[in-house]
Amino acid sequence: MMNNEPLTLRVSVMALPVLLLAAPLRASDFPENVIPHTLGVNLKNHSCSPAHVEAVKGSGATFIRRGFYWGSIEKEKGVYTFDEYDKLLDEADKQGLRVLGVLFGNNKVREDDGRGGVQTEEGRKGFAAFGAALAGHFKGRGILWEVWNEPNTKTFWRNDVKAGNNPEFAAEYTALVKETVAAMRAADPGVFVMAGSVSCLWEPSFNWTKSCFEQGILKSGIKAWSIHPYGFRMPEDHLGGYAKVRELLAEAGEPGFPLINSERGFAITKAKEGWSGGPLEQAQAHQAWHLARQMLLDRLAGIRLTIWYEWEMKPGDKEDFGLVSGGDKRPGWRALRTLADELSGFKFKQRLETGAPLDYLLLFQNAEGRRKLAAWTCPPPKSTPEQFTPHEIELSAEGETEINARGLYGEASKLPAPGGKLKLNLTGSPVYLDVTRRGPQRTQTRGSALNRKCIPACNWSLFGFLVLGRLEFNRPACC
Repeated sequence: MMNNEPLTLRVSVMALPVLLLAAPLRASDFPENVIPHTLGVNLKNHSCSPAHVEAVKGSGATFIRRGFYWGSIEKEKGVYTFDEYDKLLDEADKQGLRVLGVLFGNNKVREDDGRGGVQTEEGRKGFAAFGAALAGHFKGRGILWEVWNEPNTKTFWRNDVKAGNNPEFAAEYTALVKETVAAMRAADPGVFVMAGSVSCLWEPSFNWTKSCFEQGILKSGIKAWSIHPYGFRMPEDHLGGYAKVRELLAEAGEPGFPLINSERGFAITKAKEGWSGGPLEQAQAHQAWHLARQMLLDRLAGIRLTIWYEWEMKPGDKEDFGLVSGGDKRPGWRALRTLADELSGFKFKQRLETGAPLDYLLLFQNAEGRRKLAAWTCPPPKSTPEQFTPHEIELSAEGETEINARGLYGEASKLPAPGGKLKLNLTGSPVYLDVTRRGPQRTQTRGSALNRKCIPACNWSLFGFLVLGRLEFNRPACC
């Protein structure tokens, strides 16, 4: 019988981001802060059929993000047609999924200046009425509403300026959010609305965010701020951007305001955003690594929900972020399914220190006291995915002779721990360890970054997943 007694770990705990300190929300506002309720995927018009929604359920995700397009719902002023979205919600309910709905798009029956975005009073009033109609029609369906998609960019706001992230965009968007949220709350006082949807975490987007905060967007009645952490090659690099956003929130008097990652994906083709570099033939394996690491790191960072972009590429598109293709499941799908299975019911507890800042050992625990460890290493910032240093760490697992483990794609293994010592090989591919009974109780690296045992790259890149077990290797030139 498994011993579910709480395990005492003799480890150092790294400093964690500021915890969520916002006023308590209704239980129905946020998903439960345990896996898999924090995992979602992005759907579009071409990938939103009942069959697609059912397939999402099979991946282990529990949220779908979907655009609710103003122009397709209000084709005649004041007349709203929800048939397409009623079908989506009905299928989502059937599959036990929740929806993050994005209020998005222009509407010529309300504002026809050809500029994009929403700038006029007539446009704002029309968009607010659209939001109120959505809130009223779908009241009680548990939808998390998001106002617009990436309004800090020329692509999705308006393109009659030299660059996005400018003060005009911030002023126009803040005015739209204030009017829209007020109208939606009048239609449904308990409605959940988030704003932001900020593309990239870099200096221009931070300036745009600060401008929105200074104009009072956080006091508009929104319940979360959403971000799209593009602009980095690795999920680990998001952590610095998250910290900066929290700094801006603290400056605005809202240090614990909830954050949601409402879109981020890693492409398997060379894309303007979301391409991590490295050998193209390894891109699908790298995408799988990054999906798992992003979902895990967002729990470390206190992010309440993570939406992967995207479920399936639109036929004809050149940039491919999809987890499936024509019904075929890619490695990223398998990584998502494994993570959802392995950590189902588990909540992030703490990060364990190894003495190496590029190593990540994240401890999760469920309500019964069971504990699991997710472990991997990563390359230095601005590197490509394959440029990590494979190495071995030693964990103390006192009283144990072996530890149950699973690789990125669910491959099971028993790791020997002779004398209560577990030698674990870290690569860019996360591995999950069941540490419920007793160990690991402390961690240490075997030597410095230059002399710890390294695994030749050929042992992992050929397969795209972690080879588990006690392996001895000669020290390669990479170390």
